[in-house]
Amino acid sequence: MFPAVLFIHADGEAPQVNVDSWPVLVLVMVAGSLLAASGGLLLGTLMNPQKVQMMFSLILLPMTMLGCVYYPWSALESIPWLQYLSLVNPLVYVSEGLRSTLTPDLPHMPTWAFLLAIVGGTIVLTWAATRTFTKRVLT
Repeated sequence: MFPAVLFIHADGEAPQVNVDSWPVLVLVMVAGSLLAASGGLLLGTLMNPQKVQMMFSLILLPMTMLGCVYYPWSALESIPWLQYLSLVNPLVYVSEGLRSTLTPDLPHMPTWAFLLAIVGGTIVLTWAATRTFTKRVLT
């Protein structure tokens, strides 16, 4: 979404982007990529290969729409139950991390919260994905 917003916009409506913290940006990008890869491996090893099409409609589409890609997490304050339910979605933390470093003037989650979730989630999902992959290969 970011490249589209950066290059396709109305005249005079270009977003103001400045990197607030390069180390946080690099950490979010690297750990977020590992988080997505381990989540994909986990889903791929848990699902029956014949039912992969269902994954797109039941998992990936809601994950994207409720992943705070198109809006900040704080925008869900008017619907508190949805705001807290969305915290199980790892994409929320990656979106908030990128938002905090690329557009620091917009509201975003505290840095410690999204970094803890991204790094912790990467560790947990990598462990779980490695375990399910090993079980699938050995059986």
